[in-house]
Amino acid sequence: MSWHKHLDTSWFRSDYAAAAMPHDENGCVTGNYWLAWPPYITDDKSDPGSLDKILRRRFKTLEAAMAHVDKAWPLGEETT
Repeated sequence: MSWHKHLDTSWFRSDYAAAAMPHDENGCVTGNYWLAWPPYITDDKSDPGSLDKILRRRFKTLEAAMAHVDKAWPLGEETT
């Protein structure tokens, strides 16, 4: 299994790609959707790993967010 549970609402892979519900600074869930992000964050707004795109891309389920991460950033592939 490549996914690891941090919280019920926050999961990550060994490369630190992740799927999670939005949380505030106290760890309280602040939305009813899931976010998915790569094992890197970039300021390049054309890159799917930009924070701007990560925050706009929302998923209804954890499984959908995980599937997006696994397809967009396969585990074991190098990222730029």
